[in-house]
Amino acid sequence: MTSSISDPDTAAIRRAARRFTEALATEAMLHATVRVEARLNAEGAGTLFALDEALAAAWPRTEGALPRHEVIWATGAGDADGLRFSAFDAAGRVLLRRSYAAAPARKSAGHV
Repeated sequence: MTSSISDPDTAAIRRAARRFTEALATEAMLHATVRVEARLNAEGAGTLFALDEALAAAWPRTEGALPRHEVIWATGAGDADGLRFSAFDAAGRVLLRRSYAAAPARKSAGHV
């Protein structure tokens, strides 16, 4: 299922999900990942659905079952639009954590 939303924010979210999955693959951590937490600081709740779809689409089919996704929508005064992914193993240990811009217009696009 793909999102009918095709705005620049959704494209940035898809790109971030793909980059995070690629980083897990580079670090050889895909097979150990059982849960992915995605924390989104953004205005619209519609991007939550796009984020879940992007995570599912970015996961390599050769890795078998998708990990569980936990999507957290965090808004608040002073929070910049951003997206943080965290991958966890079966024991709950953090395998990898990366932050990305959730909007393409932001100067510091990329992981932190």
